[in-house]
Amino acid sequence: MKFPIKLEVAMKTRRFLAIIAALALAALAYSSAMAHGDADVAGYKITVGFLNEPAYEGVMNAVSVRVVKPMSESESEDAGHAGHDHSAAAHSHEETLESEVPIAVSVSAEVGADGGVAVNISADNWRWAPESVDGAREPGAGHAHIYVDGVKIGRVYGPGYDLVGLEPGERHIRVTLNSNDHKLLAVNGEPVEASATVTIPGAAASAARRMAGIEGLESTLKVDITHVASETTRTLELTPRADDPGHYAANLIPTSQGHYRIRVYGEIEGDAIDQTFDSHAGGGEFDDVQAASALQFPLQVASARETESAARGAQANAAAAQEAAASASDSAGGASTLAIAGIALGFLGAAMGGAALAVSLRRGRGNG
Repeated sequence: MKFPIKLEVAMKTRRFLAIIAALALAALAYSSAMAHGDADVAGYKITVGFLNEPAYEGVMNAVSVRVVKPMSESESEDAGHAGHDHSAAAHSHEETLESEVPIAVSVSAEVGADGGVAVNISADNWRWAPESVDGAREPGAGHAHIYVDGVKIGRVYGPGYDLVGLEPGERHIRVTLNSNDHKLLAVNGEPVEASATVTIPGAAASAARRMAGIEGLESTLKVDITHVASETTRTLELTPRADDPGHYAANLIPTSQGHYRIRVYGEIEGDAIDQTFDSHAGGGEFDDVQAASALQFPLQVASARETESAARGAQANAAAAQEAAASASDSAGGASTLAIAGIALGFLGAAMGGAALAVSLRRGRGNG
């Protein structure tokens, strides 16, 4: 007898992961700005963490690495002029697409002591879908585009985004909701967008200066990620993030909870780099991987790791049962063989006895 346990468990695991992923992506809409680890190395600012935080076990995520450096005075001045471009081209409208569901968006922005701006985005009837970018359209799902003074800064794949190096003065921030294929979504013909205005203090901006993202590092930097409890390490390949110079990501699905360590090493513009970042459990600033059960409602389902463990136990029990059945079958077969042999010997003995009796009778008749 064969036990199709492995196939059945695999199917259940896929269903569990689909449920967990949907819940996790929905929960991201309510999380705050991402917490990442920062380091100043050789004149560069390196920011590392999980792309989507909180990070959950069994849910698609990525290691995020951002590398920037202060611009020179001339570069900063040129960028400042570009950032103040109020031309018709800068304000040109994107192609719009009527949303199939009544979505809405609001935005708030807070200026930090270093002149950086934490942008928080709240969206109604909306699901952030970083895994589907450039893919087919989905009702009520996609990403956002962010603009400063009419200039597109980049794409946003979650409810938090950090702006750095803005020029002193009043800055206008606009956020739009966009489909997976980057069309500006509209409701009743009106673009789904929201704006906020912030004032960057001169002293803070002067101290921070404008920052430039370093491009081309996917060929010179490597990333190792380690699950500390199991001492398991994997090397990941970085991929540049579209429309966000200096930002790189390496996709992965973390399958165990707890403490993670990220090592970034290689070269940045000829400078050797080897920097390690720990998650919260190791005293660092980026998120530990958490149990997906925190998102599950009303019922909690087993994680992929728990399901796999149960499957292994079930398979071991099945194998033991098969072995026991085979042993019992062998034993029964052996007993049956002995019984048949005994019966055959009995018949042989009876036949021999009959033959001896016949011979004896014939001799008796001859003597008489």
